[in-house]
Amino acid sequence: MPTKKPTSPYAGFAERLQEACDAADIPEGRARSGTLALRFGVTTEAVRQWLHGRALPEVSRLTEMAEELECSLDWLVLGRLPSAGQVREPGGAYKTLSPQERAVVSAMRKLNARRRGGLVQLLADI
Repeated sequence: MPTKKPTSPYAGFAERLQEACDAADIPEGRARSGTLALRFGVTTEAVRQWLHGRALPEVSRLTEMAEELECSLDWLVLGRLPSAGQVREPGGAYKTLSPQERAVVSAMRKLNARRRGGLVQLLADI
C-alpha cells in the first residue's frame, strides 16, 4: 500500500500566497520573506511559516494582505476564485483606508522598529 506524503495543514494557503506574491512582482527567496515582513510589520520567521504552510496569519493581517496583494480574501484563504475568475483584483474590495491614511501606513512600513515606535508615540501624543 503506497503511503501518502503528509502535507502541511496550510499548504494551499502557502501556494496561493506564493502565487499572489508572484503576481505582485515580489522577488522570490529570502527577499520575498523580507519584503513581506516589512510590508506587514511582522518578523521574517512569521512570513517563512506562512510561505511554508506551517501557520496562517491572523484574520486582520489576512485582510490587509489581500488588499496589498490585490487579490480576493476568499481566494487567498480558501482558494475560491472571485466571479471574474482571476486572482488579481486591482483596486480590490478591501480598501478601507483613505489615500492619505494609506500613504502614512506605507511610509511607516519603511521605518525600522525603533523609528516606527517613535512615530506611533508622536501620533499618540497629539
